[in-house]
Amino acid sequence: MFSDFMKHYNIIRAILRDVFLYGCFSRDDLEEKRKLSSRKISYEMRRIQQYVEAEFIRTDRDGRNKLLALSYDSIRNTENFLVKTYMTKSFTQSDLILYFNLLMLLRSEDKLVCFREIEEGLIGRGNISYDNISSKTVERKIDEMCNKLGILSCETIKRTKHYAIAEDMFKELDNKEIEELSIAIALFKNIFFPVTAGYYCEQSLKDYAAYERDMNFEVKDYFQYKNLHFHPVIEEHILWDLLKAIHERKYIYLNYNSPKIEYKDAPKEALRPYKIRYDINCGRFYLVSFAKQNRCVVSRLDRIEDVEICKKTFSRNKFEELYNWNFIHSWSTVSLANNQRPEKIKLEIIIVEPQENYIIERIRSEVQLGTIKKIREGCYHLDMIVNDSHEMVPWIRSYSGYIKIIQGRVIIKKIAEDWKEMLESYGAI
Repeated sequence: MFSDFMKHYNIIRAILRDVFLYGCFSRDDLEEKRKLSSRKISYEMRRIQQYVEAEFIRTDRDGRNKLLALSYDSIRNTENFLVKTYMTKSFTQSDLILYFNLLMLLRSEDKLVCFREIEEGLIGRGNISYDNISSKTVERKIDEMCNKLGILSCETIKRTKHYAIAEDMFKELDNKEIEELSIAIALFKNIFFPVTAGYYCEQSLKDYAAYERDMNFEVKDYFQYKNLHFHPVIEEHILWDLLKAIHERKYIYLNYNSPKIEYKDAPKEALRPYKIRYDINCGRFYLVSFAKQNRCVVSRLDRIEDVEICKKTFSRNKFEELYNWNFIHSWSTVSLANNQRPEKIKLEIIIVEPQENYIIERIRSEVQLGTIKKIREGCYHLDMIVNDSHEMVPWIRSYSGYIKIIQGRVIIKKIAEDWKEMLESYGAI
């Protein structure tokens, strides 16, 4: 089983995007696009299918090509199964055995021990041999268990570090409180980004309850969520890197897969990352950065292949002012380009009053920067300014039958073309 552990997630993310989520490429198509061997692609696809349940994978055929896609309903199932594609990539067989032996040794000692005592104990028990593992590796694993995982505690005595198994942080909680804590985590794991940490936390608490408390409880699916999207989770490793760069104010370079031909061979430019935006309707992350001459750059995370964080740092002076200027009229993620002026949009909303007054209240909550004025009984006008009216199209479609565009030449043409294409598809015209 250990040979199937995923140590590098980039190729997994690429195949999830191109095969299962967005591209629906066949194996041959993906081989040509990614310049990977057919054997490598087949192997990675099989590994992904080991960790994503068969009920979530749909298979179609295009001639002789087999096309795979993810199929799920976030109403019936609120568990993000894509998190499992992360949970199998971090350890090797040697890692696990060394972690296990370190914990067993420290448990048996039941006191603070220094690194030399740990080494001698592991060698004396025959747990390790320096023929196949180095002293530095053991030291690195101890440091990881102490500083990153929090499994061990460390105390410096006479300039020498001594280690022990960390105290039980839940010892003050009774079993009922542990169960209630798990319910709270079940909620927050789907509403706080990045969500992967919440899933790891929930699983750790379940393991703790089972093996430390001898508890056997099943967390029920108590909650339903609006705009719950599973697919952004595969970008969360990139999201962590970007959040770190934003926090440390470091320049970055993006390996960006743009669909625009003119950007395919464009040289990478140094960016100053400033903020992450999230589109709740589409379930998509965007990075807002500033390039040379404070040009605003918006990058979709699902097109970022990799992030290079530089050592060079920058100042964020005037970034807030620049950000507000670019996005004050943004419907979602489009910034205001140079020499571009925002568009004035006027929508007419027709409802049956008072039965459908809730529609006006819902629109009022969704369009907070717009102005709604009652014209007559059952007729309202919505005036607003946006950077790019094309972003509004999906939202306007969601109110089909209630909303008519009466000002905004670009968006009127777009909506008319979309409806014409749909009616032609159904043979109505």
